[in-house]
Amino acid sequence: METLTPELKHAIEQAGDSPVRLTDPETHRGYVLIGADAYDRLIDQEERREQEAFLRVAKRNARARLMEDA
Repeated sequence: METLTPELKHAIEQAGDSPVRLTDPETHRGYVLIGADAYDRLIDQEERREQEAFLRVAKRNARARLMEDA
């Protein structure tokens, strides 16, 4: 695992609860630095959304099969 540079640590402290936006000066690619707890919440929310979408499709398919059998 990488460690924070003093500059990044300072940027995080200045940002408070907000994410820190970074740009790679060579590639001009942007990054967002967030706390691990915020990242974990985002991943959990995404997993729940995927599960809910899967259940919706499964229910719709089951209803369609029931209608075909009726």
